[in-house]
Amino acid sequence: MAQVGNGSANSTQTTDSSIIVTYSVVASFAALLCIFGLLGNAVVIWILSFRLKRTKYTVYILNLGIADFIYLLFVAVVMLLMVSQMVRGQYHSATLLFALEIMYDFGYAASMLFLTAISVERCLSVLFPIWYKCYRPKHLSSFSCGFIWMLAVLLSLLDNFVCPANSFMTMTKECTGVQVFSTVLTFVFIIPLMLLSSFILIYVVKSTSKKSRPPKIYVAIILTVMVFLISVAPIRLLWSLLYFKSFTNKMSALAFFFTSTYCTVFNSSANPFIYFFVGRHRKKRFGGSVNEALTRVFKDDDTEQSSLGNSTSMK
Repeated sequence: MAQVGNGSANSTQTTDSSIIVTYSVVASFAALLCIFGLLGNAVVIWILSFRLKRTKYTVYILNLGIADFIYLLFVAVVMLLMVSQMVRGQYHSATLLFALEIMYDFGYAASMLFLTAISVERCLSVLFPIWYKCYRPKHLSSFSCGFIWMLAVLLSLLDNFVCPANSFMTMTKECTGVQVFSTVLTFVFIIPLMLLSSFILIYVVKSTSKKSRPPKIYVAIILTVMVFLISVAPIRLLWSLLYFKSFTNKMSALAFFFTSTYCTVFNSSANPFIYFFVGRHRKKRFGGSVNEALTRVFKDDDTEQSSLGNSTSMK
């Protein structure tokens, strides 16, 4: 997305008034959706930080919420700056836009990596319950989160400094190398890991008897991964195909940019509401309080998941 952030903003200089009005409305709704997602992720961060007991698993969810919050915050700022540029003709420095793109690319990369780590670790807890319960390193969650944040910084800086907008359009050797690396990382490692982990969790949910229901977090993970695969993965694939000239973009640069932004913003905004939907009390009309719903989703279920893992491995 960073490759067209500056280019899309600058291209508004040549658009007519009707298109400016249309894209101003589109950008405003994108900013509004970001604010909606920011509130949801802020609630999750608050509850996991101060209201619930920290576990080895909620550490990942907390960091995922922070990553989504960072992404939505800086996308909202970019959208508002674009509105002011299109409506008032107030142009902003390229350095400011470049810095904002680095930040929201950082949040996007971290969110994707945390979601992968969440699905993979939960899958391992099902496949190897004894190891997970007895031999899993105590501080694995903290070390993994620290590594993911550093990797997200590296990916964001690599993408923006080695492959900025001009290099993306001219397909320099350095930019091609970055795009190949990013495509391989996404479609050879990250998405297959998400799919495999989700299929295993779906099998566990389907094979679990009604007497021993699987933890609600299983359902939350499956839904979160599915939302990512449906909303973000196709757009990421189109960006790769667009760069390698395998996909002809018949839309304008701004239209394609906003389409991809809406998809990724929807993904980052949906997670808190998935947690609440899964954790709500079905017998209550409004599902009870948000705190109660998240407690039911993120409660410590080591004993239950151990029994589920043992029953799954025996089949």
